[in-house]
Amino acid sequence: MPPRGYHFGQFVLDPEDRRLLRDGVPVDLNARYLDALALLVRNAGSLVGKDLFLGEVWKDVPVTDEALTQCIRLLRQRLGDDASRPHFIETVSKRGYRFIAEVNWREGSAPAEDSAPHTLHPSAAPSALRRVAMMAGAGTLGAGGAGLIGGLAYGFVAATPPLPGGGGAASSVFVLLWLTLAVAFVGGAGVSLGIAIAEAAGKRPWLT
Repeated sequence: MPPRGYHFGQFVLDPEDRRLLRDGVPVDLNARYLDALALLVRNAGSLVGKDLFLGEVWKDVPVTDEALTQCIRLLRQRLGDDASRPHFIETVSKRGYRFIAEVNWREGSAPAEDSAPHTLHPSAAPSALRRVAMMAGAGTLGAGGAGLIGGLAYGFVAATPPLPGGGGAASSVFVLLWLTLAVAFVGGAGVSLGIAIAEAAGKRPWLT
């Protein structure tokens, strides 16, 4: 399928991708000269005067006539055109220029590289998901186990009457120790999950 854009001769001008192709090969044009060519092509068959060039290409920045002349000269070079026997850009003396080639717009297909950034590589996505699942699962299981142990220890001690001679104080210390461990494991699980998700998303905010 032919590429999307304005087709004329062996050229294709794609204003959205901002490039000119000749037989599928990109033609080197700076942004301003590409705007000038796009203006001519959009108005094919009609006169494009200096004022319109200044307004749309130079954005009303004052320039000399030589700047426009140089622009048209370079466009003709890139198109392989001849000012004396033009096939693309015709000079209308003291008034402006006219694009005289037949122009056809075709929807065609977007260039392959346009879709590349949006392509999800099959091997990359499952790998990232596996990493998140493994890290989050390990953290969750660890936190759950720690919480279960801490809860059992607390319940056991709370249900047991204090022993004479300070046994109740020792039991309280034991409970606090387990509760501290449980909280530490829960916090670790949360951090590991956050790191796993950020790593899978390609972001590492803790390094910024």
